[in-house]
Amino acid sequence: MTTTPRRTATLPRRALGTAVAAVAVLGGLHLWLNTNVFGESALCGGLVTAEAAESVLTGAGRISDRPGPRSGADDGRTQFDCVIERGAAVLPGSGTQTLHLQGTSERGDFAFTGGRFPDASAVSFFKGGGVGPGRAWVLLPAACTDRQAGLVEAYAPEDADPAKVVGLLTGTANRVSDRTDCALPTPQPAPDRVAPVMPPQRAVSTGVCGLPGFTVPEVRVQSVQVSGISWVCGTATAEGEEADYATFSVTQDPAVIEGIRKSEGFTGQGFDATHIVSDCSGKATYFAMEPGPRYAESSGTGAPAPKDLFTAFTKKAGAEFDCPTG
Repeated sequence: MTTTPRRTATLPRRALGTAVAAVAVLGGLHLWLNTNVFGESALCGGLVTAEAAESVLTGAGRISDRPGPRSGADDGRTQFDCVIERGAAVLPGSGTQTLHLQGTSERGDFAFTGGRFPDASAVSFFKGGGVGPGRAWVLLPAACTDRQAGLVEAYAPEDADPAKVVGLLTGTANRVSDRTDCALPTPQPAPDRVAPVMPPQRAVSTGVCGLPGFTVPEVRVQSVQVSGISWVCGTATAEGEEADYATFSVTQDPAVIEGIRKSEGFTGQGFDATHIVSDCSGKATYFAMEPGPRYAESSGTGAPAPKDLFTAFTKKAGAEFDCPTG
């Protein structure tokens, strides 16, 4: 008996070609909408590489940029404002990630005085910059600005890799200084390592902040951050921001000292009685104290005067930095 071969259904060539083309179109559309394969290689007017932005905004989607709310102040030199976004157009549940970059200028000791910057005791410092949850900055060379310190700062997702954020900012700062003709002979390198921010600990009453003999009334909690060239200790009477007593800072970072010395209001010794620059065995050293809410409440009820508390701090901290204690 002869068996007739079974025929396999096949698509006509034209239909097959149409199907392949449709798959290619859909694949290309996916790459266009949900990845950065065909995206721009430079962002924010050429100040940021797409590769660096991708390392910070690690979710799915295309990367794009747009002017920030202060973009009208962009001077083509050190001042700029740019928002970088990454979002997937057709992937369910995918949100938009945002990285906000600014080129600004501040008084040289801005990182240690509060204001719109995080408490210094919640920051990991490195040479020429600092990083905390969702926030980082890198200083520009001192020649880049007048009367203040120039910096590039970022507002990033809190779960972003701090080292990646700092790497992006360092590259951006180098490009800003290049376009402003104020770059250092050698581009500023990103730090090899970004130290983690240390959590609060119980304070020892006879040696607050790890300084033997340094006593601060009511202080029960301390947060000490040490980077080698910068040292910061935040003190509190209990947990919570309202319990913050005072933050004490010391830095020998040359970039910070340069920014301080050229800032308007610097007298040669400092800005005021609790923000000073001293000579410590030939190294310029900045000391600062910022009062917190609890200290402000306790002043006049037995708490030491700010100048007296600061003097006690510099005497004990100065011994750790080879400074004359007087």
